[in-house]
Amino acid sequence: MITNFKIRLVDQWDSNTKLCVDNLWEEIQDRYGFKAPNPMDPNEFLPPKGRFWIAEIPETGEPMGSVAYTKYSSTQCELDAVYVFPKFRNQQIANSLLIELEKQTKIDGYTSMILRAGEPQTEALAFYKKFGFTEIPKFGKWVSDPTAVCFEKIL
Repeated sequence: MITNFKIRLVDQWDSNTKLCVDNLWEEIQDRYGFKAPNPMDPNEFLPPKGRFWIAEIPETGEPMGSVAYTKYSSTQCELDAVYVFPKFRNQQIANSLLIELEKQTKIDGYTSMILRAGEPQTEALAFYKKFGFTEIPKFGKWVSDPTAVCFEKIL
């Protein structure tokens, strides 16, 4: 178990952030059983539209996981890009990333955070509930998605 890691707020897209997003997209395709180009736009995760954090091993710079948010409305942000590489799972990486993200969302003036997950993501569903999210009706582009399970956390 690795206990020494750093969380870095990304100010420009780099190879580690791309690696996290690309691996997340591969896992989503595997779990949901489809193939498609990655729709995630790095610019959506950088100021002023959003923010992106990455957990890395300090000595090597190896990426461990990521988390991001994008602006949904003036009071809500949408959680996205939550990913931990399989070899680093169950080591509090995702929890640490979300704590860091939540601190910043409050500073940025958001009063709630929303997200979309899905039934094939059983670990994620359990994690979000444990982290204080409650299930809400489907929102935005997820309304017509039969696999969507949406959540909100009041900040």
